[in-house]
Amino acid sequence: MRQPLSIKELLNLLHQHRELIEMLFGKKEAVRKAELTAHFDLDEDKLDKLIQAELIHDNNHLITLDDRIYTFIEEILEIGEVTTAFITENMEGLLENIKYYEIDHNPKFLKNIKKHLHRIRSTTSREVIKLNKNIDDTYKNQSNYQIKLKELDKYKRKRDDILNLISETEFILRDSQPVLQQMGDIELSNQLLELRYNLVRNRDYLHEIQTQIIDYIYKIQYQNAIYKKIQRLKELKDYEELKYQTNFIEVVVGQKAILFQRRNPYKSRLSLDYLYSDHGYTIAHKVAQRLQILRSINRLPAGQINTNVAEGAEKSMQLNIPALVQKFKESKDDLFHFLSTFKFPKELGEIDMMRRMSLYVSISVDFDKELDFTSQMKYTEIKESKKGPVKRIGYALIYAQKELTKKSGKE
Repeated sequence: MRQPLSIKELLNLLHQHRELIEMLFGKKEAVRKAELTAHFDLDEDKLDKLIQAELIHDNNHLITLDDRIYTFIEEILEIGEVTTAFITENMEGLLENIKYYEIDHNPKFLKNIKKHLHRIRSTTSREVIKLNKNIDDTYKNQSNYQIKLKELDKYKRKRDDILNLISETEFILRDSQPVLQQMGDIELSNQLLELRYNLVRNRDYLHEIQTQIIDYIYKIQYQNAIYKKIQRLKELKDYEELKYQTNFIEVVVGQKAILFQRRNPYKSRLSLDYLYSDHGYTIAHKVAQRLQILRSINRLPAGQINTNVAEGAEKSMQLNIPALVQKFKESKDDLFHFLSTFKFPKELGEIDMMRRMSLYVSISVDFDKELDFTSQMKYTEIKESKKGPVKRIGYALIYAQKELTKKSGKE
């Protein structure tokens, strides 16, 4: 048997178990009794008290919230499901209580009029918002073309129903205006102003929804026409008839859209502060590995020296190497290109490419403190002999160090 409660006891129970009620309202489904007792540290006595007060119900150890609590929270927060039938019911109730008030100026009829006005205002706005959301969801998420069109047509009819209800509500308010003004209630006057403003705003929203529905239908039909054309093109392609029965290739070749243009990637320079960071060091290390410019810690044996390189070394001893280096410093060229194009004295005879390469190696080793070694690489093709095969070799770009001019303290 239900245990009678006073208002104070009911409010205390709702406040004490507010987290439990919030969970049951949010889940909208039955929760096992053992889960509730473990999660909220409830004992059997507290649960039994809530069950006896009919705030919750126990069905074979499954706990659910009472429907009256659901309805109370949804009406206060204005989050429950509404339908056009619910709006129609409140319109009928509004008209009925206005007629009752004309017969008998009973305050309870005035109270019912205010209640129905508030419900019409809130439910109409919620119904318009829900309609707009359903239209967007249908257009974006429904994959079937025919179902999408039928759903949009259904929402279009629902939009018309809501618009008719707004017109009927405005007619009731205009027809009953003398009676409503005679009541002289300030709260009622404010509700009427809010309702009229709300109805005008919702009518504007419904006009926008109508435009949106028409736009979506046109887009769906356009997409369906393209889809059918693509299917037809695929069918012609499968039968090897696309090239001969259509001008598809000419149309595609003539397209100048950005999608068909070649994309040129743009490189951005990284800041020095970023390169000095740990993440920047990791990226620089990966780039160095890819370009193979890291120095190897474990060097392999050099092996037997090439005879051509030895002969070039002996020949280079007859040269004035420091003077050659000085001429290189005066030029702005890199060392390899300078040596490969330098015109040596005729007394030294012909100096082939292999000898010039030996000079490149010896100068880079003996004069390393006066040279600027970069991480850039270049490649060239050489022949070891006139009839030999062409080989492609890579070399580092080495420049002369720029001497820093010392400025005197006096200018």
